[in-house]
Order: sequence, then C-alpha cells, then structure tokens
Amino acid sequence: MFRSLKITLLLSHTGIILLTNLLLASVSYFYLINTLENNQKQYLEFITRHTVQTVNSYIKNKADLLERISAGQEVINYSINFREPALASYLAGFHSSFPNLSFINEQGIEKLRVTDGEIAQNVADYSHSSFFSKCLAQPNKILIFPNEPAKQTKEPVLQLAIAKHQYFEDRFAGLLLATLPYRKIAASLADIRFSAAGFLLVNDENGNIITITHPSTHASAEQISISRAKEEKEFPPVFTAKDPKLIPSFLRASVRGIDSFVATTFIPELRWTVMTVLPHEEFMQQVKKLQVSFIILFIIFFALASLLSYILANGITMPLARLSRAARAIAQGNLNEIIAINSRDEIGKLIGSFNIMTRNLQETTISRDYFNTILSSMQECLIVLGQDGKIETINNSTIVMLGYEKHELTGKPLEFILKKDEAMASCPFSNLDEGEILRECELIYLTKWGREIPVHFSASPMKNSKGDIYGIVCLAINISRRKKMEMALRQSEAKLREIAITDELTSLLNRRGFRAMAAKQLQMAKRQEGNVFLMYADVDNLKWVNDHLGHHAGDQVLIEIADLLRATFRDSDTIARLGGDEFAVLLIDPADEKSVINRLEKNLRAKNNLEQRSYELSLSIGVVRYDPEHPSSIEELMNRADNLMYECKQRKKQEMR
Repeated sequence: MFRSLKITLLLSHTGIILLTNLLLASVSYFYLINTLENNQKQYLEFITRHTVQTVNSYIKNKADLLERISAGQEVINYSINFREPALASYLAGFHSSFPNLSFINEQGIEKLRVTDGEIAQNVADYSHSSFFSKCLAQPNKILIFPNEPAKQTKEPVLQLAIAKHQYFEDRFAGLLLATLPYRKIAASLADIRFSAAGFLLVNDENGNIITITHPSTHASAEQISISRAKEEKEFPPVFTAKDPKLIPSFLRASVRGIDSFVATTFIPELRWTVMTVLPHEEFMQQVKKLQVSFIILFIIFFALASLLSYILANGITMPLARLSRAARAIAQGNLNEIIAINSRDEIGKLIGSFNIMTRNLQETTISRDYFNTILSSMQECLIVLGQDGKIETINNSTIVMLGYEKHELTGKPLEFILKKDEAMASCPFSNLDEGEILRECELIYLTKWGREIPVHFSASPMKNSKGDIYGIVCLAINISRRKKMEMALRQSEAKLREIAITDELTSLLNRRGFRAMAAKQLQMAKRQEGNVFLMYADVDNLKWVNDHLGHHAGDQVLIEIADLLRATFRDSDTIARLGGDEFAVLLIDPADEKSVINRLEKNLRAKNNLEQRSYELSLSIGVVRYDPEHPSSIEELMNRADNLMYECKQRKKQEMR
C-alpha cells in the first residue's frame, strides 16, 4: 500500500514538473528579455538619479563655498575701507574653484574681477541684469542663474551670486558673482561608470550638450566634450524639449547613430536634462550570457525539483486515523497530546513532524502570554484602532495618563481624546489609510478632566498577509517635562539677551545696545526724513566725588543722572550709559539742539536746588544733528558729539580759572 502510494505521488509530481518545464521553455526567452530590460531600465534610472544627486551636491558645495567667501572680512569691509589689493588677494585664493570672481557694488557696477587668480582690467555694469535685482531682493542667499550668458568666458558656465547684507549694521556689503564652467561640473561626473560603451549626456535649455565617456585607450580621445544640440545630426528632439513633461523617463532611441536605451531625468533648478545612454548591442551581450546561465539553472532546477518530488512522495504516508485523533485533541485545547514514535519509516517521520508542531503550538501560547505581559507593562501609551478608526483596546499606561477606564474609550474615535488645534490639523492621518507609517507628530491628549498633555505621537497600520489594513497601532510618549524645559530655556535666553545690552548700574542701554538701537533709528529717520539729534554728555567732577565721598556716592551720582535723563526726555528717545561717566541720548524730532540743552540744564538746576549736597550735579554736553541728505553712521555722530562735549568741558575749566 505504501509503495503504491509513493509511486503514484512520484509519477504525478514528475509529470507536473515536466509540463511546467515545457511551458517555461516556450516563454523563457521573452520573459528573460523583458526581465533584463526592466532591470536595465531601473539600473539606468538609478544611474541617472545618482548623476543628478552628484550635480546637485557639487553645485551645493560650490554655493556653500561662495557663501563662506562672502563672509570674509575682506569682502564685508571693502565697502568701508575700499582695500582693493586685500580683496583681490583674498578672491584670488579661490581661483581653483571659481575661475571668475567679481565684486559688485550696490549700484550694480563691477568694482573688481579676479580671473584665474589675476585682476581683470575691464569691468561690467550689471545694474540692468535680472540676476542683480533678484539678488538684492533676496540678501544673504545663494542664487543660481543657468540662463545668464557668461561675459568672462566663451565656454558655457553657471553663475552663482550672493548679495551680502550686514544685519546688525543694516548695510549692503556687496554682491559676489562667481562663474562655474560646465567642464568643472562634468569632471565631478567622470567617475560614474555603468558599462563599457555607455556614456552620460547633460543638456541645458540653451542647447549645450555635455558628453562624459569612459577613459579610452586612445590618447587623442576626449573624456569630456561640449557641443551644441543643433549641430547633432542624430539627436532626438524630444530630449531638447523646453517642456519637461515632454521628456520621457526611459525609452529606446537612436542617439548619435547608436541604437540605445536612454534614461532621462530633469533638474528643475537648472533646467537641465540628464541622460544615461547604454548601447543596445552591449545589452544583448548580457542577454546571451544570461541565456546560457538560465539553461544551466533550468537543468539544475529540474533535477532538484525531481528530487524534492521524491522526498514529498516519500513523506505522505502517515495513517490519517492517528492524525485525526491527535488533531481533535489539540482542537479541544489539549496541547500535551504527543504521539509515540514506534518506527523509523515514513510513518515515524510524519509523527515526529506532528509532535514538533504540537510543541511549537505550546511555545506560541506561552509567547502570546509573554507578549501581553509586555504590553501591559509599557510606560508609553498604546492605543489600538480598528478598521473603522475607533478604539479597540488600550494599555494600562493610557488608563493612568488619561483617567478613563478601558470601557469608556472602547468604541470612541481617536479624536475623542485629541485637542483640535493646528498641530492636529497638520498631522497627516490620511497617510495611514495608504499604508504609510506616521512619525514625529506632536499632539495634545485631553484627560477625562480636561487637562492637556503634550505627547510625541506615532502610528503604524497593521496589515494581513494580503496587504489589507485591518487596524492601526498608536503610540504616544508624554513630553510635558521636555516642554517645560524648552519654555524655561527660551525665557533664559531672552533674559541673557536683555542683560547683554543693559547697563547693570543704571538699567539704561549699554554701549552695545545703544549702537544697535540707534542704527535702526537712523535708518527710520533716513526714510521718513525726520529730525534726529545725538547728545553726548559727560558727568563733571565724578572723580572728585569718588575720591572724597567714596565710590558708593559716585554710583549714586550716575543713578541720579540716569533718572534725570529719563525724566527729561521722551520714551521714544534712546538713552544709554556708554561706560564710566559718559551718557548718550538719540532724540527723535526735537525742535533744535538749543532746546535740548536748555531743557536738560533747567531740570539739572532744579534738581540741584532741591537736593542738599556738598556738591552739585554738572554735565558737559555736546549735541549734533543727523543730516539725512548727508547720512552718517552712528559712530561718526558719536565722535562729533564727543568732540563738542570735550570743547564744552574745556570751556568750563577755563571759566573756573
């Protein structure tokens, strides 16, 4: 009986294998060609994307370098000291990266150009160029202009530009313009090798074509060449289309007279088309090699399949009665049902497999209990949603955090415990329906009593063996402590910024804070054409007070002067203690400098008459007016006011003599 069953199974399996082999033999060639072509398509598309990434990375590195160049002191200070040799020497140090580097002033005039490390004699006017206005509109940002014609070289280039703007001084520091030849970009692609005869083509919107081939054994062969599309006799016009949508991602076409596979990708920032070209003849060589390998594997597969069919036929001989009884016992929950092995033939082997299955079921049950214990012990909040999006189960941490019992949340939608705010609206819950994992969303959980708890939320769909979604697992971590720490850190940073610009003794602005605030006020005055005066004041006889009455009395004098300035001038005026016994006030829209001095001296006399001291408060004052038609920096105004104050102090000393 057993022998007949084995022969029947063996013959049936062998017949199925032979029939399958005949079917595979009839379609193997076409399947092989299609599979290889799809693989080659994916590989060429990968090479094309890698080429695009290499180009973008190369240009980004050059853009970062230009940004670092623009941050150099020679560039920033040139608009102030006009030290052309220092700037030229500085820019010449980067000629290996940028053959041409130009410094352009705010009027669009090229003040300096360095070509291959040497200063160029001729300069250009870029005031009407489109890139100049765009750079001014976006200061401190690298802009790339692939469509601008290069004025410094006949070879096609990219232009990189950055308009440097000093934030704290609120001034234009100049515009740097650099050229990046196509050949340098192509050199970064020379190491990309994907076949023996394949090559890369890069086509810009102006019809320039860069060709990158492998190094040839011929000395005269050129690895990188640049040509024009209109000069190509057999170049498909679809690759030079102005509309990127018309450029196919992959097709078989004739390129330069060669039947080839071509993968293309468009670089929108540069409006370049990158093409990877593989000759079809080289592809067919791979097909022929794989055909031989496929035949060998086919024979091996047939031999292994025949052997497997014999093993299977040899194993299906176990009595169904004993298996049926043991299966019923297991179905009733008796997992300790083990069948004794009485022989080593086919029956004994099948019984052994059944016993192994029984032990695996026991281990699976233990593992399920162990898994449930882990879930109940998790510190993170776990919520499982059903296919309808409603809560099916929660763990103990969720109950502790939210205060709900399990039955109170079961059947409720997830939105029941979420705060409806911008964070919830922006969280892409819809991606879960498409099978994607949701990460790094910060949401607000609402407890049973309405308290808000910030959480770090993530979710992952659960799929069955067919790929259908039947539930969603949601995990949330309480980040309340982290939020409090972030808030405390922001408050500390704000306090430190305030301390950095405030004088500790008088609570007025210090020199740093005064310069920053005064510079902004001067910019507003320049635009609004209002009257602005800078007053520079020095406390007289402060040294005498310190020497005879002590430094505590000197500090009190400085505090009283600060209070006097606050009482004399308006809140819109900027008052500061510059250090020591020096004070400064920037006044907005006063009548004239005499009224400023008279008002301060009047309040000073009134304070001296009111207080009974062994000394009188006295100030030496210098006042200058800011002229919008001849604008000056805050440093220049302070120097002029300081000189006037010094003259006032000298007059007082002469009068005392």
